[in-house]
Amino acid sequence: MVSNLDLLLINVGGTKKKVYQDLSKDFSAIEPPFWAALTAGFIRNKGYNVKIIDSNAENLTHGETAEIVKEHNPKLTNIVVYGQHPSASTQLMTSVGELCKEIKNIEPGRKIILTGLHPSALPKRTIKEENCDFVCQGEGFYTLQGLLENSKLNNIPGLWWKENGEIINTLRAKNIGNLTSELKDVAWDLLPMHKYKAHNWQCLDDLDSRLQYASISTSLGCPFTCDFCSIQETFGERKTRNWNPSWVVEQLKILSKEYNIKNIKIIDEMFILNPNHFMKIAKGIIKEDLDLNIWAYARVDTIKENHLDTLKKAGFNWLCLGYEAGSDKVREDVHKGKFTREDMIQNRKIIGKHGINILANYVFGFPEETKESMQETLDLAIELNCEFANLYCNTAWPGSNLYNNTIQNNVEVPKTWVDYAQHSYNFLPLPTKHLSPREVLEFRDNAFDNYFKNPEYLKMVGSKFGPKTKEHIENMTKTKLKRKLLGD
Repeated sequence: MVSNLDLLLINVGGTKKKVYQDLSKDFSAIEPPFWAALTAGFIRNKGYNVKIIDSNAENLTHGETAEIVKEHNPKLTNIVVYGQHPSASTQLMTSVGELCKEIKNIEPGRKIILTGLHPSALPKRTIKEENCDFVCQGEGFYTLQGLLENSKLNNIPGLWWKENGEIINTLRAKNIGNLTSELKDVAWDLLPMHKYKAHNWQCLDDLDSRLQYASISTSLGCPFTCDFCSIQETFGERKTRNWNPSWVVEQLKILSKEYNIKNIKIIDEMFILNPNHFMKIAKGIIKEDLDLNIWAYARVDTIKENHLDTLKKAGFNWLCLGYEAGSDKVREDVHKGKFTREDMIQNRKIIGKHGINILANYVFGFPEETKESMQETLDLAIELNCEFANLYCNTAWPGSNLYNNTIQNNVEVPKTWVDYAQHSYNFLPLPTKHLSPREVLEFRDNAFDNYFKNPEYLKMVGSKFGPKTKEHIENMTKTKLKRKLLGD
């Protein structure tokens, strides 16, 4: 046994098939656990020995992961619960719980802490239900440092634990103040960087390049208040903190030069927000002459045309926009911006004019939704004809205002955490004031087919990206999701 390892961070495996069904074979991504690498860099800079196990990328079973934990014998084991977007951490919790049990079956005394958005959103329930010793509420950096320093539990901020049958907690830790100085190192060297794979849509122009992929944050937090989003639960505030643009460019340079990474995801909940931040990053990339294919999040009301040429030159080939719903009434009810349908149409034209592709997000089943309004959303999606689209059902993610209202009103939610995954067999969307969960899910799955089989869409994809990509999309639509709710 190794005896000098202080912290072992784990990105849980065993989720791909549960979350994506057969889409996991060719169409889903394998994303590097940036938060684990960021945490590892922070703790390592405090003088501790750290290691990361990416069980997802390594395709390890829970049993194999538990045996590795035993072999490394860390003082503290941290399962980091973050998904491919912030809210998606919830769907990992079934596998997280299974891994905790497997580790404890082998070594009952092994100390386990859960960090991440879902544990932070539901700390009391998590410490009560999961076979772990600690749960962190908040970012986790200072909480982990306190545990490794052997501080008294009552002195460690953001910590939840059980003592003599009672659940005890301390106040949330303060957030990191200066990201650039306190979170200056990302432990890329502790990750299997050759095993990550970009989303299929990001590489529609070169599907063979998907294995050159990494993701990175340039800021933490979000100032917006969408009812269906849970990101505020990690940070406990509605604001954005940025890394220095030069730090971001240096990290991208490391990824490009040392790891031969081409495809980059900017994790920020809203990257296109502050021009003094994102334009400096774009100009820094151009100055360093980095050959990157980047995607990032934006909003209809944060895009300015005078920024687009520079972004495109820097390699921002994709912007992800939450158009969400075709009905102004439905969208305004969940506090999703003040933009209109006409704003979205103009937004699409302006971005496309500058050669940037759009990943469009649409959601079916918001509270005011009817069959007519869902059809408005599908009609909008077909009219915009973006290069790719995510079509979701409305879901009450733990930590969101929508989740709190759902629980208070005794609305049925998925029975297990993995059933929150949009593509899972047992997925259960929320009802609307007018529609049942079955009606919402059935419409969404039919909308997926209508969008990606639309002749105008296939014509655009074939013309823009080539026949191989058109065939790839056609093969994707042949993969049918099985749904318990629909009688499969």
